[in-house]
Amino acid sequence: MFDTPLNHFKSVFAHQFFVAPSDRNYFFARFAKTCGINEEFWWQALQTIEKLLKAGLVLNGVSVKNGYGHDIKKLWEKHKEVFGDLAVTNLTRPEKLAESFWTDRPLERFITRVNEMGHPDSRYGLLSYSNENDDMFKFDQLAFELRRRTIGLDWIIGEDFPDDGLAAFYGQPYRNFVAQHPEHQIRSMKSPTGSIGVIGADLEDVIHSWNFSYFRSDADLERPTPPTVAPAMAGFGNSYLYLLWEGINDAEVTDLAREQIKWLLRNIQIGRNAESEFERILAVDREN
Repeated sequence: MFDTPLNHFKSVFAHQFFVAPSDRNYFFARFAKTCGINEEFWWQALQTIEKLLKAGLVLNGVSVKNGYGHDIKKLWEKHKEVFGDLAVTNLTRPEKLAESFWTDRPLERFITRVNEMGHPDSRYGLLSYSNENDDMFKFDQLAFELRRRTIGLDWIIGEDFPDDGLAAFYGQPYRNFVAQHPEHQIRSMKSPTGSIGVIGADLEDVIHSWNFSYFRSDADLERPTPPTVAPAMAGFGNSYLYLLWEGINDAEVTDLAREQIKWLLRNIQIGRNAESEFERILAVDREN
């Protein structure tokens, strides 16, 4: 973990802290929109856009530790400043989408709508919402474009971050590749898999399937239980923050490791307790 170049370290942690969580938010946003759970769509959409903007900024020299919170308007303004000609500043109707499902309006308007209706207060039923025909299509395009920019634009392909899939472009800055290949995602997306049919035929089955407390009928309890609900072997997963803490405790704190940890503390909000612990480790190392 600590023997990789600094930019590789940055990319991995930006992915784990921002991009991978945004992919989960994106999945739930589309699920909510498809099922008509409107308040949840806007909250998950805001979370998706917020995390992708933060990933792009932090990998291009901007600390997102303080001053932004969930405010995607402020993040987007900084995004335009930092990314310049490569900033996402407008959306265009997909060629195969009917004109009746798209209205040409400034991207700022859509950003503002997501910022307002996805505000944290929406989780408590304190905000109103409104829907338009092109909401999900614009959300899809915005998320796709922001995700393509979750890399250091001036990093050199093959040097700052290895990518065998882009071997033909080794030696070029990522900004060139992003500009010249608009359909390519820099990072692969991992999405949930499996059949949604395991819950039944209707949306309300989500509540009642295998639910002994909110009982509706024996049929709900007799439905085969998938391993995602009751696994034969329970799974687990460690956060990258824990793995980082474990790694720095089990290894010598080199100058590169110290630089990596300091970058993390300066640029990403990881929680006061975690910050104190890493600062303690670095202080003990200096004493030794």
